[in-house]
Amino acid sequence: MKLSTRFLLLRAIVFLIFALIIWLAFAQMVRVINQQWGKQFAERQVLFDKYRTLSPLIREIRLARRMAAEPALIEMAQHEEDAAIKRRGINVLEKYRYEFRDHSYFAAFAKSGHYYFNDADGQYSGKQLRYTLSPQSNDDKWFYATLKSSGDYQVNVDPDVNLKVVKIWINVLLKHGDNVVGVIGSGIDLTDFLRESVDINQPGVDNFFVDRNMAIQLSTNHQMIDFASIAKNQDERITIDKLFGNPQDVIQVFKAAKRLEQNFGEVATLWVDYQGANQLLGIAYLPEVGWYDLTLMHDKSLKVLDGFSWLPLVFGLIFLVALLVLNLFLNHWVLDPIGKLQVATEQLERGNYEIELPLVGKGEIGALAQSFRHMVAVVRQTNQELEQKVKDRTEDLQRLTEIDPLTGLLNRRGIMDRFEQEIARQTRQGSSLGILLLDLDNFKQVNDTYGHVAGDVALCSTANILQSMKRSYDHAGRWGGEEFLILLPECSEQDLLVIAERIREAVQSLRVEAGTGDFSFTVSIGAHHPKTPQTPDAMLSQADKALYKAKEAGRNNVYLANQVT
Repeated sequence: MKLSTRFLLLRAIVFLIFALIIWLAFAQMVRVINQQWGKQFAERQVLFDKYRTLSPLIREIRLARRMAAEPALIEMAQHEEDAAIKRRGINVLEKYRYEFRDHSYFAAFAKSGHYYFNDADGQYSGKQLRYTLSPQSNDDKWFYATLKSSGDYQVNVDPDVNLKVVKIWINVLLKHGDNVVGVIGSGIDLTDFLRESVDINQPGVDNFFVDRNMAIQLSTNHQMIDFASIAKNQDERITIDKLFGNPQDVIQVFKAAKRLEQNFGEVATLWVDYQGANQLLGIAYLPEVGWYDLTLMHDKSLKVLDGFSWLPLVFGLIFLVALLVLNLFLNHWVLDPIGKLQVATEQLERGNYEIELPLVGKGEIGALAQSFRHMVAVVRQTNQELEQKVKDRTEDLQRLTEIDPLTGLLNRRGIMDRFEQEIARQTRQGSSLGILLLDLDNFKQVNDTYGHVAGDVALCSTANILQSMKRSYDHAGRWGGEEFLILLPECSEQDLLVIAERIREAVQSLRVEAGTGDFSFTVSIGAHHPKTPQTPDAMLSQADKALYKAKEAGRNNVYLANQVT
């Protein structure tokens, strides 16, 4: 065999060995980077889904628990036969109806089995008692199971056969001491909630929410939802066994779920067989509702370097050219640049996405370095965008919890927050604080005569007046229904009455157009300006008395609290 042939064979063997090494190294690098990227993406996706879904439920749970603490409802559950007690209880229920997202409520009492309900249209006003629950009815098992539950509240997806609605029900125990006397709460329409939380049409991503027993509570496929889980035995429930093709995956999910109950701020990730494909599953525990968020992401949507499989071939060609020319060029053009990129790649493997990859080499190696720099920039930018989106969504949700959607004023929660801040400031600085409690006169008659749309226009017109007349540091909010509350810091008693009178006159001069013509209305105002700091409840009580006096005196009046005897 000629020497040239031997050298050619040697070059071929060295080339093949080197090409194999390059290919394996690149495949390992791609795998590691894709794993790191996939895990980061999964964790952020799960956290995003968690807060998007959890925020509206938390608000409804807090409101329902506050309603369950109302003494009038506890008294009604025990003495429902007393007409006056029953009327007070229903008034409380109706007050909360306007605050719930779905503008509906339910109340079921253990003593009588009576089930009360009213919806957003108020079609059951005056006939809120809908039916009587029975332990023998399968449709009512949820109630008796809830009475025996250990927690103070539960979130359950259930179709109500009698009311012909399907909702995510928030069931809160009504207690007198340690005794459970009933279950009250509200619901969120299942279709609307699914559209906002699960059915987001994100390619390669599927969402499910399951309870502690792994029964499916939310899914875009209604047939997969385990309705009325609380009233079922374990073997009757639709669980995650329906999702995963490998039984071992189910065991791994159960183990991860138990671990997250102890560390519920974390996100667990694992690979599972879903719909015949290998997918990354992100799991987060939602302790506020006792559910788990399962977010499944197709492995193809998590890979960032699949389009660069040609790079090992480029390395091979460069090496072959270097063998044919000089070994010196090999070290200068290929091995040294690859070594620098390898160091940077190791930093990426450790999760250091802030590293600046060096621009080394020329030609294809330089293009590779630039591609890596671009890849790191994309990963870094994606992380920043995800964090900003989560922050923006959180701020938007916080704003929605404080603003009345109809009038644009602060809602009851928002105005109470400002009230407490102003009381604290008044106490700290020794300043003054006055309040005005307004109620539109005969507003029910406006709704009955001209319709609710005209009533809404009247409310918005009144809100515009309050916005225009208040000072920059005053606070105006919709207290509930047709009632408004204004906080006026650094305001004397005389100025308080002057502002109240201006508002009364402005409202009286309003003309609201309706379908059959236009109409006007008036407002009664109760004012209170304490000489010494008082609690919000005490100030509201005095303003309410003054408002009652203004109503009693014929409406369209302003009364100061210290004028009320």
